[in-house]
Amino acid sequence: MAIANRKIGYDEVEHRDLDFGMNPETVPRHWFNNDPWATHWMNAILAAVPDGERWVMQATSKQLNNLKDPSVRKAAISFIRQERTHAREHDAMNEAMVAHGIPMDRVEAVFKVVRRTLQRYLGDVTQCAMAATFEHFTAVIAQVMLDHPEQWDDTRPEVSAMLFWHFVEETEHKSVSFDVFQDVSGGGVRAYAIRMATLAVGAAVFLPLVHGNWLYFLWKDRQLTNIPSALRAFKLLYFSPGIFTKAFVIDLLPFLSPFFHPWDTDNRDVIHAWKRAFEDTGDTLKAYAALREWHEGNRNDAPAQQEAAA
Repeated sequence: MAIANRKIGYDEVEHRDLDFGMNPETVPRHWFNNDPWATHWMNAILAAVPDGERWVMQATSKQLNNLKDPSVRKAAISFIRQERTHAREHDAMNEAMVAHGIPMDRVEAVFKVVRRTLQRYLGDVTQCAMAATFEHFTAVIAQVMLDHPEQWDDTRPEVSAMLFWHFVEETEHKSVSFDVFQDVSGGGVRAYAIRMATLAVGAAVFLPLVHGNWLYFLWKDRQLTNIPSALRAFKLLYFSPGIFTKAFVIDLLPFLSPFFHPWDTDNRDVIHAWKRAFEDTGDTLKAYAALREWHEGNRNDAPAQQEAAA
């Protein structure tokens, strides 16, 4: 299955150099549904995004001349361009949160120390495996968000437009880091062992960091005792739609297979709804609205399809 799926997503990877003008006015203090706990869980991840994007860009750039498959190399170049723009836009979003008194810069500084330490001890090929692991988790988080845009009903449209653009592009390039690693490592048992080792390191280092940062942001924001917000966040993360449960438990299982490939889960249909609208209008707000309309149409069609099947 992995071999058949290897190239199906390459034509999707497209660089869009967009400037969303993120600032303290467009990014409220509790930007995700006006909810502190949910917002700060997202902040705990997004604080590391700019430096993380630059890390995977660097890991991929080092391997461009070593790639044997020209289609992988072409996709990798577009991926690097996408990640460069993602890092820039998330720099602006993080700066907006710092202006609100949320110390995203301090958390990012800690991540940079961790990243430099890992770079010191991990070889270039192993860093490609680490990039593949990170990109798997970002793709799965993006997939949950793309499948559940109703979770964003009370979020500022400007923020939703920026993040759903990011979710779409994370989906477009979700196989690139994986295929770069497969190419430069040669695949096989050794490559699988490296991939599992980086998964263990990533989980051991970054999951505690994310949860520690979450509590740190809540403490700085004086929201640790906001029990209603905590209950809503736990439902969102662990039960419905279960962002954390799906990303770090359910969708971790396929990644453990030696035959795994990111496009074994083909979710191009949802990003095509966004992409068609963006190609027609050049407007990310309209593209986000079109994605929501596409979901609504699917929900309305589902009962009729079930009745016809019966």
